[in-house]
Amino acid sequence: MYSNTFSPAQEKAHPIFNMQNLMLLFSAFFIFTLFFHPGNLFGGSGENEGSSSVNSQPSSALPPSMATAAALPPPADISQLVTDALAFYNSLNSTQQAALQLTYSTTLARKWSNLPCGSSCRNGVQFGNLSAAQLELAYTVIGDILGTGTNNGSDEFKSITIAEDYLGSVGNSSQYNSGLRWIAFLNTPSETGAWMLQFGGHHYAANIAFNNGHVIGTTPMFVALEPSTFTYNGTAYGPMEDERDALRAMLASLSTAELTTAKLSTTFSDCLMSPGESNGNSNTFPATKQGIAVNTLTQSQKDLVLAAIQNYTDDMDATTAAAVLARYTDEIDETYIAYTGSGTSGNTTSFLVSNSNYVRIDGPSVWIEFACQNGVVIQGQIHYHSVWRDHLHDYGLDLSGDAIDDYNTAVRDVQAAINLNIYPNPAHGQINTRFSQEVKDARVTVTDMAGKVVYRGKLSGQELSLQLHDLSKGSYTLNVQDDMNLYAGKFILN
Repeated sequence: MYSNTFSPAQEKAHPIFNMQNLMLLFSAFFIFTLFFHPGNLFGGSGENEGSSSVNSQPSSALPPSMATAAALPPPADISQLVTDALAFYNSLNSTQQAALQLTYSTTLARKWSNLPCGSSCRNGVQFGNLSAAQLELAYTVIGDILGTGTNNGSDEFKSITIAEDYLGSVGNSSQYNSGLRWIAFLNTPSETGAWMLQFGGHHYAANIAFNNGHVIGTTPMFVALEPSTFTYNGTAYGPMEDERDALRAMLASLSTAELTTAKLSTTFSDCLMSPGESNGNSNTFPATKQGIAVNTLTQSQKDLVLAAIQNYTDDMDATTAAAVLARYTDEIDETYIAYTGSGTSGNTTSFLVSNSNYVRIDGPSVWIEFACQNGVVIQGQIHYHSVWRDHLHDYGLDLSGDAIDDYNTAVRDVQAAINLNIYPNPAHGQINTRFSQEVKDARVTVTDMAGKVVYRGKLSGQELSLQLHDLSKGSYTLNVQDDMNLYAGKFILN
């Protein structure tokens, strides 16, 4: 088992996962235990990783106290997160503060990347420019919201950051080191307002959204690693072995016929839904789900799909992770899995072993990709890329979405955003729409293109008419969500 000096070594329990167990766990208020070690999963061609230059930074940007194990913290406390975020902000000089805290916009929210492109493709203040005390405060903020399991959450973030020091030492390049990490706040951290926390650098990107004291988005989240395992300063690391192993087990459980159905005809050199739009990737989710439908599989196979998903949800704090996993569990029969490669039924180690091997989980909400690439710096080794997205909650639905850290909210039967026919469109101060069925106590929001909520209201009924004469000309999004469905549509005000 790979160890890490930054977190207590925790053995993962291996429960048989099903809805009955899930409800029992929640009724007892227990935290989900971790699944069988899932692991690496990506294949693709090189990233152009040597094409961008960045300033050389100190070879380590990990705060000294991270070298000692600490007791596991409680589930995320947004009040504490905000307190720690403001303490970090106040520790900075005015120039650093201006870099750290920016006004939210959809453009800035999508400014993230997996490439070593420095500050040109991401927001925030750089770790390598922080003092030891400031760096400690930055890691505290990150630790407040991430999970605490071995090779999950903050432990995975630290290990992938250490991998940058390893990569720099092997490649003799200043382009890779742990100081090349950035952290940003989009809007002021608040228990009542809407804001986003971004952090990462090469091979890591987190975009976590909040509103009214709740988590409203955990994605996009990107993790990657080169090489897949390594030893640095006497400690062995394999932070993506759990993702890979769980995805392998999921694929190996399929019969030969099922593998044929699940196999994609297209070869992927990288994840489709990364690296954000700062590197020109404006891909959209495929309109049609591909592969094999999970509802055709046995319960034990479904459990393996959920075990693979949990390695991603567990990157968040325990409360949020459990709620999001509950939603994905509720949607499992509408989820599909697909892959490329030449793996054999029953043989776990035959999957995700070479360049362009790839796997995808695509549900009403969940989207996970894992791809294998040839090494860029270290030739002859496999290099993993993986991304977790959410069809309904990426970027916290641009800061206008509902809380997803609440189990009662998460298990609603919200299958997909239902398109609204808004008329007239373009409009001149008033918009109208009609729903296919009556909504009750629905939350109504209108959001501008900068992600700012410009109208909030409640609705019960089958029709909606809004007077918006006070709004400026431009494009807007209307969202209406009740306990069963999410409706969304775009309109233009002239």
